[in-house]
Amino acid sequence: MACVRKAQCFSWWMTTTLHTYPESPAYGQKLQETDLAYLFSSKKALGSLAKNYVGLPF
Repeated sequence: MACVRKAQCFSWWMTTTLHTYPESPAYGQKLQETDLAYLFSSKKALGSLAKNYVGLPF
């Protein structure tokens, strides 16, 4: 059951990080930009993204 929850959390995070929402407040948009900047500046963050994207072993 934990693996399902982990997949749901990753899916939510990826969706909210990669998609823009016009109704989002400026603060939310800035948080999204900050998350993306960190993601593309960190090899470990990119590695974590890749592992979650392809699926972690059960």
